Amino acid sequence: MSSPVRAVPNIVGADLRIEGDTVTIKSLTITNSELASYLSSKEGPEQVLLLLDLIDTAMQIQRMANTSADVKELNSVAKQVRETMKLAGEEAFTNLESLIQDQADDKKPGALINLLKTKLIEQVISELDPAKETSPFHPISEQLMQLLGKTAGDKATKDAYNLSREKGIDFEELLDQLIQPEAAVHGDDAQFTGDTPSPSGDKTGDEVVTLNLAATNNEEIRIVWEAKTDKSFKDAKGRLKRDKVANELDSAMENREAICGVFVSDARGVDLTKQPVWQEFDGNKLIIVIDDEDPDQRLIRMAYLWSRWIVLRSLEQEEGQLDYVAIERVLAALQREFDGLSNLRRLHTPIKTNVLAAEKWVDSFEESLDELMDELRELMSAEEAE
Repeated sequence: MSSPVRAVPNIVGADLRIEGDTVTIKSLTITNSELASYLSSKEGPEQVLLLLDLIDTAMQIQRMANTSADVKELNSVAKQVRETMKLAGEEAFTNLESLIQDQADDKKPGALINLLKTKLIEQVISELDPAKETSPFHPISEQLMQLLGKTAGDKATKDAYNLSREKGIDFEELLDQLIQPEAAVHGDDAQFTGDTPSPSGDKTGDEVVTLNLAATNNEEIRIVWEAKTDKSFKDAKGRLKRDKVANELDSAMENREAICGVFVSDARGVDLTKQPVWQEFDGNKLIIVIDDEDPDQRLIRMAYLWSRWIVLRSLEQEEGQLDYVAIERVLAALQREFDGLSNLRRLHTPIKTNVLAAEKWVDSFEESLDELMDELRELMSAEEAE
């Protein structure tokens, strides 16, 4: 594209006055062959109107250069820009036909009108490329690319949803409902954060529990819970991928500034004969597996008490505030009872003839679990009552 010829004004004796919204120009001479030729296409007062149209067009371009596009509407704006440019180009070409008759035949491959339709529009679109630093869209290029890719992204998301049962938000909300009553008992603050990004913009970490300040010497201590139904966390043998879970919890703990993490998986696609329902690792991480259609509140309560104990154990406590030995004893007993309960449930399910007897055993185990957790709750709440 050739460089445009800059108009050369003769400002000697020229007078420019601005009063409010009114601009008055007197005795200003501009030497520009293209401008003269363009204005000569009209006669009399129409030449003045044509010049005013040029000024209006220039002001619109100036406003566009200084306006930050609304990111939410960039996709439609980009489409409108292309359509407007095409329409404006066609109108401009029609006006130019009288001046370039020999180049106006659109049937000729090398005609000027065809070159303008292809090269000019391509050049303008290229200049507006957000990747270029000179483009007015460059400062918002990342948001623009996300918006322009939304249509393709929506389809990909729908496909992923069908293939991997991407219903995590439903599972996250279920987990929040299970955690809230446990937090209320201790005066902790449990917040559903699945849809809320941290200051870094990352959304990893679905539930953040901030412990009661009375139990932490007024220090703000957090526990993060991560809920997943994603098949990518489960291997072909029905086990959870430990390394992938660890990375996810590390990210969630860093993102939510937590010192303990609990990973909650749904039971679909998990072989409970190979994958433990309860699995501790790294000292401050825990994996639990729950049935999203029939979740076990006791398992959530146990995980909540465990994570709370991990946090409190890391703090400096005054002598006599917490009975460490008793708490460790009850936690160990709870884990044994849960193992027995899990095995019993797995065995009694297919044995229809012994359902009633098995249910009695389950009730007995659950009563024992309740008693042990009540004792643990009292032991861990001792410092709050003092």
